[in-house]
Amino acid sequence: MDLSQTIIPRSDQFNFEDVQSSNITAVIKSVRAGNKEQPVFIDLEGYDGRPYKPSKSMRRVLIGGWGNDGHAWVGKSLTLAGDASVRFGGVAVGGIKVKAMSDVEDNFSLMLTVSRGKRVEHRVEKLLVSQKVDPLQWFSDRAVNANLEQLDRGYERTSAALANDPEKAAKALEIYNLRKSELEGA
Repeated sequence: MDLSQTIIPRSDQFNFEDVQSSNITAVIKSVRAGNKEQPVFIDLEGYDGRPYKPSKSMRRVLIGGWGNDGHAWVGKSLTLAGDASVRFGGVAVGGIKVKAMSDVEDNFSLMLTVSRGKRVEHRVEKLLVSQKVDPLQWFSDRAVNANLEQLDRGYERTSAALANDPEKAAKALEIYNLRKSELEGA
C-alpha cells in the first residue's frame, strides 16, 4: 500500500513540508494583498488555490531583486526551497526561502535579521529561464526511470500544473498508471 498520498499537507498555502525535500520553481501568476499577518499572497502557475505567502525577510529579498512593484513580478520565475533552520518563537520550525530568481542581473545577497541583533547573509542565485517546459513532457521524460516515490511526487506536481488542461491531465494519468503497473509488477 502506497502511503505517500497520506502525508501531503492539506492547506490553503505553501508550507515548509512542500519544499522540505525538493525545491519548487514556478512562474508568478499574480501578486495580491493578503491580510494583517501575511500581507502578500503570491499565486504561482500550476498551484492554484495555494499561494506562497512570503515572510518579511523573503519580501525584502524579492524587493531587493525585482523592486517594490508587486504587479511587475508577474511572469517572472522563482525557486522556493525549504530551510529547516528557520525559527519561530525560538524553536526551529522550518520555513520557505527564495533560492533563485529570474530577471535579475546576477547572483546577489542580502543581510537579513534572524533574531534580535543577529543578521545572516542570504544568497540568491540568478535563475536562468529557458523556454517554458511542458509539464506533460517533463513528467513523461522522468516517469520512465522513476521509482514509485518519485513517480507519485512527479505525478502530483504534473497534475497540479495541468489542472486547466483536461486532455493533457488525462494523458499524464495514463502515463502514471502504466508506469505504476510496471513498478508494482516488477
